[in-house]
Amino acid sequence: MARSHLTLAALASSVILGFDPASSQSLSTGSQGEFDTALVRDVTGRTFVVRVPTSDVTANDLTNQTVALTAMTQGVRSRLGFNVPTVHGRAAFGDTFGVVFDFLPGKVISLADFEQNPTLAVLVGRATASIHQLPTGFVAEAGLPGFSPSETQRQSADLVAKGRATGLLPASLASRWDDAVNDSTLWQFEPTVIHGALGVDRFVIGEDSVTGVLGWGSMRVGDPAWDLHWIVSLDGEAQAEAFGAYLSVRLSSADPKIRQRAFLYSELELVRWLLHGVELNRQDII
Repeated sequence: MARSHLTLAALASSVILGFDPASSQSLSTGSQGEFDTALVRDVTGRTFVVRVPTSDVTANDLTNQTVALTAMTQGVRSRLGFNVPTVHGRAAFGDTFGVVFDFLPGKVISLADFEQNPTLAVLVGRATASIHQLPTGFVAEAGLPGFSPSETQRQSADLVAKGRATGLLPASLASRWDDAVNDSTLWQFEPTVIHGALGVDRFVIGEDSVTGVLGWGSMRVGDPAWDLHWIVSLDGEAQAEAFGAYLSVRLSSADPKIRQRAFLYSELELVRWLLHGVELNRQDII
């Protein structure tokens, strides 16, 4: 059962010294019930987001978000062309916990917005590139994971092997994926800071810019192509604009196979979904 926004407002009061709530409302985040979330304003007009996880999995994600955002010092944040949430505190909440963030104003984008705003693909491409330009040291110092090209290649190969083991992959598709994960030339990249869970609903836009990026629970050092695989879902023109804008920012970081790996990651999401369906014995998913 979803927790009341009034209850979540009380949590904000316990976390922020002198906080005097004036109003609160439930906030939909497009996370499909993974969190109970409220938007809370105080008497001075300050606005905060209160988030409580609804499962062990999302509790882990929320913990990782807190670690990642706390590790992003003002110096790190100044290298980005947009805002990321600031953590204002964490408190016990029944048998779990809640976290209070500041609210990033703007509109969370959808795929339909790319048809209405031709410049949007350029904006998200540049915003993604700015994440990948961050120095990697602060991620390791925060205890967040990092994966080398060989480890990333092995993870992808293991995923294909698990898909093949189901006996449900078409032979030609499994063979093509095997060729990709065994092609050493495909996996020659420089690991960067990556968001790790980028998608269309992570970007907040203002009138003519990306003003914020949300959902940092999977931040790590790894393959920058992973943050680009969602772009494959855009139509051809928007997709080309996004990749072009990304590459224009990262000129000094030549990676001729980055787009190819992004397409591969997009396809391998089908394997993850298949394995999910097999685990649940859901024939509709399979």
